Amino acid sequence: MRYKVTELKELLSKYEKQIDEFIIVCNKKDTTKIINNYSNSSIETEFLSEDEFEQLSEMAYSQHLPFDIFTSEINFMTSIIQNYHKLKNKNIVVYNSAQNGIGAGRKSLIPAFCNLLQLTCTGSDAYRVSLCRDKFAINCILKANNINVPLSFLCHDTNDIDLPKGKYLIKPLYESASIGITDKNIFYSDNIPNEYINELIIKLKQPLLIQTFIDGYEFEIPILKRNDDILIFEPVVLSLNKRSKYMGANILDYKKIFDDNYNFNQMPMEMCTYNNALEETARYVAELLELNGLCRIDGRITKDGSFFITDVSTNPHFIHHSSVNFAFHLNNYSDSDIFKSILYLC
Repeated sequence: MRYKVTELKELLSKYEKQIDEFIIVCNKKDTTKIINNYSNSSIETEFLSEDEFEQLSEMAYSQHLPFDIFTSEINFMTSIIQNYHKLKNKNIVVYNSAQNGIGAGRKSLIPAFCNLLQLTCTGSDAYRVSLCRDKFAINCILKANNINVPLSFLCHDTNDIDLPKGKYLIKPLYESASIGITDKNIFYSDNIPNEYINELIIKLKQPLLIQTFIDGYEFEIPILKRNDDILIFEPVVLSLNKRSKYMGANILDYKKIFDDNYNFNQMPMEMCTYNNALEETARYVAELLELNGLCRIDGRITKDGSFFITDVSTNPHFIHHSSVNFAFHLNNYSDSDIFKSILYLC
């Protein structure tokens, strides 16, 4: 479903408020000092490249408001604490994409800090950000509410593995941006890679999620939500080449994400009949989890129309190479509209 610019403008006008200044907290490749890292996959796939950082800066300048950018969570928090007496009477909005370190809570630090000091932070609150990082917890919540999800198993070590016959995909429990994912993460139940699984658990310092593998189209559905008001964009399909939109048995592994070696597309014509069902499911998920601001619901859909929700992102990237940016521009929204939506729908 597409939404006209007038509807976005109506939504923004409903929540438009006085903003004295805003602050961006992000991580930048080759600038942010990595506090903690994994031995086989760097968290840098979550960091902004130089080009992406410039895109974000241009979006910020387009708002014609005073702003500051921090590429370190520690520097941001130190500055706020030192200058809090000057800031507490101002209307300040903090946009956060920072996620240095490892573990389930690394994206929640800035929202929690802002909540403590009663600063407005974009997106969902710290609790929901952490909750949605736990893929197994989200899988269980969605399944309990009759939302289709892949059959999933939580794995702390290979003694936990007792799988029905089938094809499976291994995912680190708390990660995104394909951290810890290669072609070796796909296996069949009659050939479980026990040694590799134990190696991943040790190197990534977290349990793993083992899910049935869904051959199909991979989709992402961007959403803007504030209270009971919600705008849902049509599903964006991810592909590995421009000749075919069908992901099939392929996956977006760590190297493809690191190199931005994938494309964004509209749903193929023959699959568009399922768009309404996908959008309504995405709406239900966002409302069920009480998400806020810009978020994204991800999944896979088979050629026969069976679809499964695989991930929930509370703070998706929106720079040029992203499904969010693709969806906005498909509907004739500008980069400035994207950033304005994030600032005001919080």
